[in-house]
Amino acid sequence: MRLLAGSAVAAALAVAACGSSSSDDPPGRTSAPAAATSTASSSASTAQASAACSAGAKAPPAKVPSAPLDTLLRVPAKARGHRAPLILALHFASGTGAQMEQATRYTPEAARSGFAVAYPTASENNFWSIDGDLDKLASTLDAVERVACIDPSRVYVSGISNGGFMATVLACRMAGRIAAAALFAPGVNGIGDCSPSRPISVLEVHGTSDPIVPYRDIPAFVAGWAKRDGCASRSTTQQRSATVTIFRWPGCRGGAQVEHLRLTRGKHIELLPQLRAAGVDPARTAWTFLRTHRLPAS
Repeated sequence: MRLLAGSAVAAALAVAACGSSSSDDPPGRTSAPAAATSTASSSASTAQASAACSAGAKAPPAKVPSAPLDTLLRVPAKARGHRAPLILALHFASGTGAQMEQATRYTPEAARSGFAVAYPTASENNFWSIDGDLDKLASTLDAVERVACIDPSRVYVSGISNGGFMATVLACRMAGRIAAAALFAPGVNGIGDCSPSRPISVLEVHGTSDPIVPYRDIPAFVAGWAKRDGCASRSTTQQRSATVTIFRWPGCRGGAQVEHLRLTRGKHIELLPQLRAAGVDPARTAWTFLRTHRLPAS
């Protein structure tokens, strides 16, 4: 998979170096003119959102305006004029949002199934880091919700490699906004504190011959999610084919699900095409898992 090749060395060397986010800056004072500007901006955002949710709404801009991260937005016809689910898709190290779109093929799946997809590009050398991008991703999500009609209870995150690392961080720290996560060969080191505010559903997909994020680290990573979500300590096993095995942890709190798809002899850079060769469509598999989950009513 040529477009992933540039990420291999960067992911191998840098995933473990990702640390925890920095402390929040102290709040500043708001003058009366600034408050008035903020109110006007809020009203404009509300009007934008209302227009996006009206019948016959047109596609929003392909590039999300006012987002701190350069972000491609795909809202197919089936996802317009009503509150639609959203996948926030995070690219591999050294990649871009456009390359993530090409690699995952989420956009054609979105057109078939009626969800929106946002493909942001990391701010620092095309590499996701907690300190550099966590707050920017939250603000980018705000910007997406201003221009598209998004169901806030059905916002999902998916990522590959370094993007899988960052998707994990979002699941850990933004469980109040992220309904579920689908992770492909995620980096598992340097995530820092992971104490989600509620049980959150996670699908993890990995190859047993991954030379960059070794498979030996994955069982403990997935079991950690099952423990956080209060699932059973032992998984059930479904052998879908000679090379594809699915593990599920039953009994999770709050209706959460934890699943792991293991591809025997699957690698890192080649994982997505190898899945397709094994009869597994990565985009459809992720969407089938994600679509059943919603944030609990507040």
